[in-house]
Amino acid sequence: MKPRMLFVSAEFPGPPTSGGLLRTSFLLRCLGRHFDIHFVTFAEGEPSPGALAGIQPPVGKTTVLPLEPHRREPLARYARNLGRALRFVPPLVDRFAEPEARRALEALLAAGADWVWLEHLWLAPYAASIPAGATAVLDAHNVESEYYRQLRCTARRPFEWMGYYIFEQAASRIEQRYLPRFDRVIAVSEEDRQRLARACPAARIVVLPNAVRCRDCRVSSPASKPSLYFAGRLDYLPNREGVLWFYQRVWPLVRSRLPEVKWFVVGGSPELLGPALRRDPGIVLTGQVESIEPYLHPSTLVVVPIALGGGTRFKILEAWAAGKAVVSTAKGAEGLAARHGENIWLANTPEGFGQAILHLLSDPELCARLGQNGWETVREHYSWERLEERIETLILQT
Repeated sequence: MKPRMLFVSAEFPGPPTSGGLLRTSFLLRCLGRHFDIHFVTFAEGEPSPGALAGIQPPVGKTTVLPLEPHRREPLARYARNLGRALRFVPPLVDRFAEPEARRALEALLAAGADWVWLEHLWLAPYAASIPAGATAVLDAHNVESEYYRQLRCTARRPFEWMGYYIFEQAASRIEQRYLPRFDRVIAVSEEDRQRLARACPAARIVVLPNAVRCRDCRVSSPASKPSLYFAGRLDYLPNREGVLWFYQRVWPLVRSRLPEVKWFVVGGSPELLGPALRRDPGIVLTGQVESIEPYLHPSTLVVVPIALGGGTRFKILEAWAAGKAVVSTAKGAEGLAARHGENIWLANTPEGFGQAILHLLSDPELCARLGQNGWETVREHYSWERLEERIETLILQT
């Protein structure tokens, strides 16, 4: 008989429209081979029967905990976050500790399981409710205190600086208080492991990198006209800021030399980008899509103009797995086995980013070489098979 695992995710993993959801989906697939999983997640509404069926068969039982519907208007969001700042609690920690959901999850934890696996640092305070004897694992995904530190350092207004500072300190306190209670804390990169070690004994932290499916390499032939590709949820601030920076600072440089170039921006909430970008005839905003392949594979280059955030970028792994050349900031490639000029092209200034795009678009052989080397990097370090091996090692060592 398989040991019982209570696997708790702050996000429902279907459809997998973000990096975090992709990671959770694959972890469930891997862990389902070793455990009888009771999957617990949160939602404002009940997921559709199709979405629930999508996480079978690895999951034996699914419980969806209710969340209060939240208004999405900026004023409502600011009001919520002001209250959180006054209570000294980070936004997403507060979101997943709403009274009804918290009581339900604490009851499930009290019922007992051999293993308890929590996804995201947002759920770390539930460590206090895990019964003694259960093996407790936290998959951090990100380092929340570091994320808020970055937001604080780039804040444009004093009240934003103060809010981010409060959330940075609140997240740090949660990390210091709860991470040592877990038997294992999982980081997605060595960089994140070192950051988490400020709050948790380093011996308890293991690295399980993000991973993607690595098919046979097929460096696809791009469309006859040059095109660029970016993927990411646009309600996530680092993605939105990156797209706006590229549009304002890099896109004019590229269009002045290549008026026919197209830029595909794939991801939900494109309305947050503003009217000027949405009206640009050279930009295609797809919104949320069921599959990225119709947009990724015909594109000539993948751009990752990210200046904020933590963890590692699935958008680069997906591009590499498709044999695509990538132009990224150093921050965008952080935590990955990225080597400038070998499997990626790194540029941090608008001029450097624009020149890199123009250079690669004029050199198909270099694009193909970067794509091939990127695919080999995924096969060696970031394939599903490699992650499965690491998970099995983690299970045996815990």
